[in-house]
Amino acid sequence: MYLVLDTNVVIDHLDVLKWFSKDVEALGLRIKIVVPHVLLSELDGLKGSKSLGWFARQASGWILDRMRESKTVKVQARKETLHTPLDPVRKNDVAIYDCAKFFQQTGYVVLVSRDNNLLLDGFSNDVPTVCPPRRGWSSRDLARGIAQELAHFGVPVFLDVSKFRGHDHTPVYRPSRGSRELRTTMPPKSEGDGDDRMDVDDDGFHNEYIPSHALDALHLQVIDHFTPMLKDLAARVRTSTGDSVEQELSRHAPWYRRKGFDTWTVGDCLEYLGSKKRLLVTSPSLRVFLLGRSEDRGWRRGQDWSHQDWQNAMTALQDVGTKFEDRSTLISLGYLKLETERVFKTPMRPTGI
Repeated sequence: MYLVLDTNVVIDHLDVLKWFSKDVEALGLRIKIVVPHVLLSELDGLKGSKSLGWFARQASGWILDRMRESKTVKVQARKETLHTPLDPVRKNDVAIYDCAKFFQQTGYVVLVSRDNNLLLDGFSNDVPTVCPPRRGWSSRDLARGIAQELAHFGVPVFLDVSKFRGHDHTPVYRPSRGSRELRTTMPPKSEGDGDDRMDVDDDGFHNEYIPSHALDALHLQVIDHFTPMLKDLAARVRTSTGDSVEQELSRHAPWYRRKGFDTWTVGDCLEYLGSKKRLLVTSPSLRVFLLGRSEDRGWRRGQDWSHQDWQNAMTALQDVGTKFEDRSTLISLGYLKLETERVFKTPMRPTGI
C-alpha cells in the first residue's frame, strides 16, 4: 500500500508522520510512504521563508534520513508519472495527484492532504483520501483514516489501529494560520479520556519520552535535526583529511577512535571536530545540549534550559559551522534562531512537572 503525501501535511504534521513511520516499521507492515518529487521542490522553495524555513528544513532532513535508514519512505522518481497535463495555476497539485494515480496502478493508494482542491481531485477520481485536522492528530488517527477510506472503496483491510501510537496531547511545534505559532502546554490526561489515547504496552513498545512543553518539543527537533548534520560533517572532514581509519585498538587513543564511526554519538563527532579545529567552549556545552534522553544523566528537557543556555548552544553551533565552513549548519541555525525567539516570546503556562 502507498501513502502519498502533500506538502502541507509534511509541514504541519511531521511529528505524526515520524511516529507513523516508526509504527509501520515496528509492526512489519507493507506500507510505503511516498514523497512526490514536486513536494521536495516546494520544500526547497519554503526554506527561504522566515516563518516556515525551520519547518521546511526539518521536513527535508527527515525525508533524507528515512530514505537512508528505512524502507518505509520513498521519493517518487521522475519516470514514475502518468504525464497528466498540468494546469499552470495548479501544476503542483496536479503533480501530486498524478503521483497518486501512478502508484494506484500497482497497489492500493491513500492520498493525505489538507488542500480542498486536491482532495476533491482524489475523491472525484476514485483515489481514497485522508484530510488531517489542524491539530489533535496522531499516528493511530492516520491508520484509522487509512482503514476507513480503503473500506469505503471496498478494499479488505486488516489493520489493527490499536497498535499505532494514539493521541497523547503532546504539544506539537508547528506553524499556525497566518504564521502565528500557537504553543500551549496541555493538561494531564484525565481518567475519562477515551481509548484513542496512547496505550503503553508491557513490552515497552511506544515507551518514549513525551514532551510536555513547547520548548521540549522544539528541543527534540533541534536534536533530531543537528545530530545527523554534525555526523555528516564529521564524516566529510574524516574523508577530506584522509583520517578515515575505522578503529584504533590502542588504549591511548581517544575514546571515539576506539569504536566504529557508525556508533559515534554527537559528543564523539564534536570531540573529533574539536581535534581538528579549536572549538568555542560554552556553558552548557553543545554536546550536553544535544544529548538524547537515554544517552546521559546530563540530559535536560527543553524548558529546563534558560534562554541564555539556548543562546549559548546556538553560539556553539555557529562556531562549528563557521570554522568548518558548513553552509547547511549555518543556514539551518539562522531559522532556528528565529523560531527560538518566537517560542520564548509566546506566553506559556508552566507544566508543574
